[in-house]
Amino acid sequence: MMYAEQKSRMITAIELECCIYSALLGEVYTTPKPGLVDCHDTGAHQDMDVHTFERSAEAITPYISRMFYRGYHWIGKEERLFEEIRKIGIQAEHAMYDSTDGVNTHKGLIFTMGILAAAAGNCYQKEHCFEAGRILKKAASMTAGPLEEEFQRMGEHEPITHGEILFREYGEKGIRGEAQKGFPIIGKTALPVLRSTRMMGMDTNRSNIQVLLAIMSELNDTNVWSRGSYHEMQWLKEQAAEICRQGGVFLEAGIRKIEELNELCIRKNLSPGGAADILAASLFLYYLENLMQEE
Repeated sequence: MMYAEQKSRMITAIELECCIYSALLGEVYTTPKPGLVDCHDTGAHQDMDVHTFERSAEAITPYISRMFYRGYHWIGKEERLFEEIRKIGIQAEHAMYDSTDGVNTHKGLIFTMGILAAAAGNCYQKEHCFEAGRILKKAASMTAGPLEEEFQRMGEHEPITHGEILFREYGEKGIRGEAQKGFPIIGKTALPVLRSTRMMGMDTNRSNIQVLLAIMSELNDTNVWSRGSYHEMQWLKEQAAEICRQGGVFLEAGIRKIEELNELCIRKNLSPGGAADILAASLFLYYLENLMQEE
């Protein structure tokens, strides 16, 4: 993706919201998925289905768009931009809960996609491009300092959330740690698989499944860890990696193995929600990049 090729392309508010909304729905519509809500079943979840995610996606899209434009108009320090968009993120969470009758569908993704949206807006303002590597680098510069201070504060009080407990007991930084490093799981794993499978003509659904498997095989998914154990998280990573090694979605047998893994996840009450969030965030960046080529 060359900067010069993107330079003259302008984005509209409608195009931006389409990228956000399509990424949110693209994740949930991807089927089959192990332990996750999809078009066939609700995975390891009893309190949500595809329609819950549809309502949530519609509710939070305007707020993620707002984070993009906050980044676009921002002229101060990037660390302060992160503080600003977190305020919008809280509003997005309220909108999500209102639309889902209190069910948490996208709280983690609001954090991740909000950072990326603001970083993308700031890159667009300064460089007039949506090159993913630049966006991810800016995401790191926005979050590294503020989140490190947050980790230091976590050591000063009793842990409350699952993330705080995992950090206190195991030093696991979860999605905050990914953000501090510029989401390497997106730049080094998800996007390369996404681009390559789409370039070879694979249909959208199978491409998304392959990306999800690649993410699952490498990500320390704290959603799985919190619902189960460290060993179950490692087990699920190994299962995903083995399906990839055996051909993944390139073979019909791979799809059957994913369906079998889904049944196992349901029985174990495991849901790789963190991997699902990374898939949606990767789709968002992929759609932004491709907008610049639609002349």
